[in-house]
Amino acid sequence: MRSDINMTAKIDPSLEEQLTKFARSRQTGVWNHLDKQQVISDIRDRLNNPYQIQQGEQPFCGPAAVVFELIRKQPDRYIDICQNLYEQGSFDGYTKKIVAAGRLCRSYGNLRMPQVDWMLLATLRDCANKVLPVHPKAPKVVRELGGITKPWEISGWVRELLGYSQAKSHPTPLAGEFRALQEADSSIKAGGVAFALINSQGLLGTNSFLASRFHRIYPNHWVAISGNISILGPSGYANEPSTKITKNKQSRVNFDIYSWGRKIHVNTDTATIKDFFWGVTIGK
Repeated sequence: MRSDINMTAKIDPSLEEQLTKFARSRQTGVWNHLDKQQVISDIRDRLNNPYQIQQGEQPFCGPAAVVFELIRKQPDRYIDICQNLYEQGSFDGYTKKIVAAGRLCRSYGNLRMPQVDWMLLATLRDCANKVLPVHPKAPKVVRELGGITKPWEISGWVRELLGYSQAKSHPTPLAGEFRALQEADSSIKAGGVAFALINSQGLLGTNSFLASRFHRIYPNHWVAISGNISILGPSGYANEPSTKITKNKQSRVNFDIYSWGRKIHVNTDTATIKDFFWGVTIGK
């Protein structure tokens, strides 16, 4: 057995039973260059800590954010999806079947990310692409352009993977930054999900895969908002009039997100939000 596989992680017994059935299944996998034991180990790690899902060096931030919430909210479904995708090359969404292209299952090379994340995220990204196919050996510019996620694709994954009947985007040029954050807060508190489209360099101080090609104010990254949203006016209290909040530099905005395999707490001023926060897509 591979020595680098974590067999000691503790998860819910029912989930462990699902993983054991997957491990014992005699069904041959359709992904020629993936290691079954490693895939199962990767799944176990993510069930233990959903923040371990990792897009690596691939531009898969959109599907990564949605799968992060899938693991948090429906871990048993996450296992089923991964097993079906590994063994059959497809899985059932809530309204349609998601099928990995045969060329994707046969592809090999430097994945630039963990195996289970590649299998699921690449499938979601490839199925959404109409022109540029996903392949680990594709030139960088092709991978970058093919990895761009649109709001309606997030909405589609929210419905197909998570099963939320209501999926709606709130672009900030129309809804306003603070209205969008309030919609996200309302959705999360009601048991739903929220995904933010941001400029990662401006909001998080990090370089994204598109940073060298677009001005730093343009949106280039999707994150999952995991909670703790607060918009504090200059007096330090929430729910002050939006005009008072936006015009005062002492106003603060806080929220937690998942991004790039870790939890990040955003604590910034309202001017930064107005420049680098481009909207949310919610599901409930």
